[in-house]
Amino acid sequence: MAHGWRSAQRAAVPAFALAVAMTASTAAAAAPAGGSASGQVGTSGASGSSSGSGYDWPELVVGGNAIQFLAPLQFGIVSYLPKARFAFQYDRQLLKAHWIHIGAALIADRGGWENFRMDTCGLPGQSEACDKGGVVGFDIYAGYTHKFFIRKKPFVVPYVRGSIGYTFFALPKIGGGDGNREQTRVRSQGLSVRPGGGFRIFLLDVLGIGMDVSLPIGFLVHRNREEGAADYNRETTFLLGIEVHPLVVEYRF
Repeated sequence: MAHGWRSAQRAAVPAFALAVAMTASTAAAAAPAGGSASGQVGTSGASGSSSGSGYDWPELVVGGNAIQFLAPLQFGIVSYLPKARFAFQYDRQLLKAHWIHIGAALIADRGGWENFRMDTCGLPGQSEACDKGGVVGFDIYAGYTHKFFIRKKPFVVPYVRGSIGYTFFALPKIGGGDGNREQTRVRSQGLSVRPGGGFRIFLLDVLGIGMDVSLPIGFLVHRNREEGAADYNRETTFLLGIEVHPLVVEYRF
């Protein structure tokens, strides 16, 4: 009987080894040949994929929406622009790196006819005129943004963008009406294209800070009323400016 037990043990060892080898072979055949992964996040349709070859932009980032606050400066290199600029901008992701945007800004300044690039005040007969005063207006714009992905630093998002915008601002007055003004120029308005770019650093998935620079290129139409004249005349000038926004906050949702 002892002899039969030892025979059974000797037979069981090769059988167990064969079973282990077959199990390992089956597991290896079930494993994928190359490393890859894909996933879908959330209920808003955001999805992404990654593989050993690199990174692909998700169809949507978070919910595909962003609101930005941009401030505080702009300058007129050729022609005048009010210096203070405070803008709110809405961005919508179309697909991956492609976004569109629309925005509105409050623009303001304090200056006089020399700041407005005028040859003279034009009102020598009015003793109270030709002084500095407040300038206020607005700016609306829309355009396209292309955002880039840095594989080793995904929290840094550089971008380039282009916009088309309309600008309007009223120049200083002494009192009500265009007859009581500090200079012959009453108001200015114009159109411009605005190539630019910048970057964002995302401290959180939905919150980023950064800076933005744009170059308004276009024209301004000035409405003037000469001293003693009953009617207005218009003057058109070339516009080249720069918008500098070192203070930018972006919230994605």
